[in-house]
Amino acid sequence: MEYYIAVDVGATKTRIAIADASGILDKVVINTPRDGDEYTISNLIIKIIGEKWGQLVGNIRAIGVATIGPLDLKRGVVVNTPNLNMKRIELLKPLVDYFKTQVYVVNDCVAAAWGEKHYGDAVSVDNYVYITLSTGVGAGVVVDGELLIGKMGNAHEVGHIVVDFDSVIRCGCGGWGHWEAYAGGRNLPRVAEYLLNRGIIYSGSELAELVKKGFAIDAKVVFNYYRRGDPLAKDLVDLYVKATAAGLASVINSYDPELVTIGGGVFLNNIDVLYEPIVKLTRENIVTEMPIIKPTRLGDDVGLYGALAISVDPPRKLREIQSSAFTRDAT
Repeated sequence: MEYYIAVDVGATKTRIAIADASGILDKVVINTPRDGDEYTISNLIIKIIGEKWGQLVGNIRAIGVATIGPLDLKRGVVVNTPNLNMKRIELLKPLVDYFKTQVYVVNDCVAAAWGEKHYGDAVSVDNYVYITLSTGVGAGVVVDGELLIGKMGNAHEVGHIVVDFDSVIRCGCGGWGHWEAYAGGRNLPRVAEYLLNRGIIYSGSELAELVKKGFAIDAKVVFNYYRRGDPLAKDLVDLYVKATAAGLASVINSYDPELVTIGGGVFLNNIDVLYEPIVKLTRENIVTEMPIIKPTRLGDDVGLYGALAISVDPPRKLREIQSSAFTRDAT
């Protein structure tokens, strides 16, 4: 029997699965290392595969890796990611060297879009977008049945759409006013500090007091306080919705999709708060026909299913770019 390995390297969690062509058979979820050298993550992937499924390694036909970016697609290397402390993450070559099989490495949202095409809601759709709202913001786009890749594999970095050209809020990448600066889970503390520095008195805000005292806050904390009626949390979520609607409207106006699916931990854990306001505000700012917008039914595993789809049915351009890595290193 032939098996596939699917890997989803996220800014917070890394998921590793053994699968056949029909779906995932078993998986492991671990915290993504934030520190180390360029081989820390690939070495950890190799170690876990060996410990969990070592007896099946000889039957692995291909490995698909979905990863945070930005990505040097030809070399299968993550470069200058804003969400981890390692500025270079080697993935393609160490996995090819160790497993001696075909490996494909793509942006996680690019993979997720392909996963939706093979295992999700886009099976019969030729124009669609997958959006992740998580630690960062990203997308995968299929136009006329073709998965968009880009010269470096970064055709989907929509999190760096500028939603406020006069903003003083800095994104983790160094730019200003990006969608991810407002809606990336990791950036919410910066937005909170920005709101407090405007001089508004958030009377009775427990969240404001935590920020002033230097306590670490994250998306979970913000949305918990939002549900309690905290005024600072309310303004934070309001900006989150406005920035996301602006970014999503830009994506829809650019790619004209029939379907948009949304995933990512921040969104999936707060659908009750985010879904309807985002859809309503997006509808007011598009010039094309409104697509169907819905949460991904693949849940937290959308990246894993994307990595599996990439390994089972790699898009033509990806084969052209990365198949040579295995051929070259296998000779």
